[in-house]
Amino acid sequence: MKKITFMKKISLLTLMLGSGLALFAQSQPMGTMSPTPQLRTKMEVKPRFGIKGGVNLAELEIDDDAATSGINTNMKTSFNGGFFVNIPLGNMFRFQPELLYSAQGSKADPLASTNSNLAGINEYDFHYISLPLMFQLQTNGGFFVELGPQFSYLSSANGDRNSGGSVNLKDMDFVKKTDFAGGVGLGYLSRIGLGLGGRFTHGFSNVWNNDNAPASMKNTKYKNSVVQIDLVYHFGASK
Repeated sequence: MKKITFMKKISLLTLMLGSGLALFAQSQPMGTMSPTPQLRTKMEVKPRFGIKGGVNLAELEIDDDAATSGINTNMKTSFNGGFFVNIPLGNMFRFQPELLYSAQGSKADPLASTNSNLAGINEYDFHYISLPLMFQLQTNGGFFVELGPQFSYLSSANGDRNSGGSVNLKDMDFVKKTDFAGGVGLGYLSRIGLGLGGRFTHGFSNVWNNDNAPASMKNTKYKNSVVQIDLVYHFGASK
């Protein structure tokens, strides 16, 4: 099951990169790499502030080295939103640091645990303040691909049960306060500054605090995985 999930993530990543490269290639004339303007009015090339917001399709990838917990997770729908600044680095290159509020986590099978605080949890709600640092390649037609790291701080973490009740996983120190991830995405930005973007972010850090976990979960690793679909707006994009 873990191998299938990993292959799905790799396939999604490959599809996003392939689509972005195809869009980039279509914006170039045959036999040359010279950009051909696709817009009636070119966008203003200058640092631009912007806002973004949209849907998160989040899931925790759980790797249990001891194979004792047998946890299966499922995707949950949540949200993200925040601000960014888009900084030109050259003709087609951009650097875009962002400050986002991102609701993540996962649905899961009810957790079997000897710890009464953890037993029966079947949904994890993690909320982060995230700082993505994205490097973008944007065509004159408005299509872009992006890649970069993301640093996140945990603002809250709760575990919910279908039978009722919620556990504050952050205050009980079951979830680590920080997360490190990498993101890759693509999108389209119109000449008026309104656009649409999609990004896949995969966590590299184990966010589960194994030091405070019960014995049956000492070797369990939780990693964030999220697909974000956002509307974006660049202020001052049009001339």
